Amino acid sequence: VAVTTPMTKWSAAAPSFERIPELMRRAFRTSFRGRPGVVHVDIPENIINGKFKDAPEPLAPGRYRRVEPLEPETVAVKKAADMLTGCERPLIHAGSGVLHSRACRELETVAELLKSPVTTSWGGRGAISERLSLMVPMPYVDLNNQVRSRADVVLVLGSRVGETDWWGRPPYWGDPAEQRTIQVDIDEETLGLNKPVDLAVVADIRRFLEALAAELADGRSSSHLDSRRAAVIELADSKREARAELDKVLDKNDAPMHPAHIAAICRDFFDDDAILVTDGGNTVIWTYFYHEVRSPNTMLNTFKFGMLGAGVGQALGAKTARPDKQVYCIIGDGAMGFHSQEVETAVRNGLAVVYLVVCDGQWGMVKMNQQFALKPLKTLVKKSLGPDETINADLGPIRFDRLGEAMGAHGEFVSSPQDLEPALARSVASGRAAVIHVEVDPVAHMWAPKLKAFKAMHLEPKG
Repeated sequence: VAVTTPMTKWSAAAPSFERIPELMRRAFRTSFRGRPGVVHVDIPENIINGKFKDAPEPLAPGRYRRVEPLEPETVAVKKAADMLTGCERPLIHAGSGVLHSRACRELETVAELLKSPVTTSWGGRGAISERLSLMVPMPYVDLNNQVRSRADVVLVLGSRVGETDWWGRPPYWGDPAEQRTIQVDIDEETLGLNKPVDLAVVADIRRFLEALAAELADGRSSSHLDSRRAAVIELADSKREARAELDKVLDKNDAPMHPAHIAAICRDFFDDDAILVTDGGNTVIWTYFYHEVRSPNTMLNTFKFGMLGAGVGQALGAKTARPDKQVYCIIGDGAMGFHSQEVETAVRNGLAVVYLVVCDGQWGMVKMNQQFALKPLKTLVKKSLGPDETINADLGPIRFDRLGEAMGAHGEFVSSPQDLEPALARSVASGRAAVIHVEVDPVAHMWAPKLKAFKAMHLEPKG
């Protein structure tokens, strides 16, 4: 209990068999109150291995906790509608609360009614298709900053506006004295936490968006719709330019391959509603910049937490929850090393997950920081230092395809981009868990996109 308390919403041990129902009700009540979160109930060994009679029937959820979504106040919805229709440059910022409340369709509806651009937090990525004209995908970092800083009214949905959102502060966002903010969240503690608000709304995100859409559709219109439509056209041009700039590296067809190819090839190979799990350091960054969300709620990751290896099990959970969907995991070699045993779990349970292990043979983010700390000028010139110039940042060779085969999975080894799609096809056709060892250029892999932006992210801006 003491170990798990800092990482849970609530943690307790059952002192007796009779107390278990009461503690479980409290656990679920706490887990679902406000922002959903992990709880922990410890059942001591003498109880879990004991024999007991007359176990009570569990109560239905509605008999011990609130199960209906929290409705927004009508006056708050009307005020939000007034602010959003009266402004010139609205912006919707979607966090993970949109996904938790299953409000993806409602988000799209409101965005279309307002002709408002949409950005997402890292945790909220996947709340809306990135093919939509109003969507500003996260990889276009500079464009996100531009849209957020220019907005005169921001509607924040289910987001703390935390570290990965640069704390909602200038220069990445507008000056709070000039940029008005509406924040909607199920957890009142989140409101105004990092970014000052002009309208705070405690409500379920989907219920709020439903009410807002009804209010906007009820004869309301903005005098700025024409200028907003023109801004959408301008936004499309900016997105094409940003994508074209990123895609220049896809012309590199050397072996070992450039890491940008992996997510790009997977995006075109797998179904639009396939579930992508990402794990690792630079592997996650490369995947994020070259993946396109085409169907809502199809991404899993630990986001800013950075615990390596979690993706192996997350992929198994995704496939168990959605057995009819394709599930693939793009994971770094260091991250795969933490929980590679779970490939056997996949094989034993018939979970046909495809693991693409991105192998650069190094702890890339660690090595990059060491290089700049130890020999910054040589790093800038040479781009990479040898094993004798850094501290245990290089890994020995591991053939992850053979490791997978040893556990009963299908294995593939790929080094050239033109060989990846055929390997994916064979892996899916095998009908079982698959491990694809993908050799990438270690120097290119270490220099992930927008490194300066991510470094700045960890330094809280003043304001």
